[in-house]
Amino acid sequence: MFFFLSIHLEFTSFTHMNQVIKLYDLAPTATSSRYYSPTAWKTRMGLLHKGVAFETVPINFLDLHGELANRAKDPNITIPAIELPDGTFIYDSFHIAEWLESSYPNAPSLFTGDGQLSCSARPELVTMGKNYARLIDLGLGASKPEWAVWYDLFFPQLDQQIFGEEHRAYFTSDARLGPNGYQKMLALDRVELVRRAKMNVQPLIQILRERPGQYFQGTHPGQVDYIIFGRYAYCRVLDPQLAKEIWNDQGNELDQWIQRLSQAYGGHAQKIFDSI
Repeated sequence: MFFFLSIHLEFTSFTHMNQVIKLYDLAPTATSSRYYSPTAWKTRMGLLHKGVAFETVPINFLDLHGELANRAKDPNITIPAIELPDGTFIYDSFHIAEWLESSYPNAPSLFTGDGQLSCSARPELVTMGKNYARLIDLGLGASKPEWAVWYDLFFPQLDQQIFGEEHRAYFTSDARLGPNGYQKMLALDRVELVRRAKMNVQPLIQILRERPGQYFQGTHPGQVDYIIFGRYAYCRVLDPQLAKEIWNDQGNELDQWIQRLSQAYGGHAQKIFDSI
């Protein structure tokens, strides 16, 4: 059974009380705000960027493949998923971003990085911004093996957030992780993983040094920022101290960028971080 946890309900001219979108996100329990899906964080920030009222529905892996799949009538549904007031489901963070861009033209574009409304944004800049975001999405923001350092490094912390006998049986199973996968994950060299993670953020620091006070998308935040922030937020909710070591302590530019996005939209992200 799903439980609705309303984290952000900012009603704008775009939505009304009976038109609130539901954002399905992974969390340890039905009442937890420890949202640990990096991809869902992209969508969370995109909804805030567009001024869309939404409520968060915390689910676990079993809910995703069970009740949510049944509700959406799609066994292949993924997180993030949003449910529109008419019962339509949209999932995949990039598909959701594109839907937000076209559905809310009178809000700032997610892809131009210049603060322009989507309806007045130059098409070629939107296309360039989408390509840039997609490139980052398939790199740092993805969960592909070549970028697995983030998942591998924080696996023990994620493991501590998996509750319930049935849920743990699924999470630790060979069917999910491969033969002896759970034991292999816990036996990985943590020092080497930290080193690799710190190397991964170095290009981010260099980009921000070249554009002081700006964002990855441009002079204003956009989808590229939310992809990268999603990875940071994943680390932050699972292990604040390790996240600080890898992200905040690597340079003032990255730390300031994190603080700006954490405090954006009424401090939405910071409130979640402070609640756990």
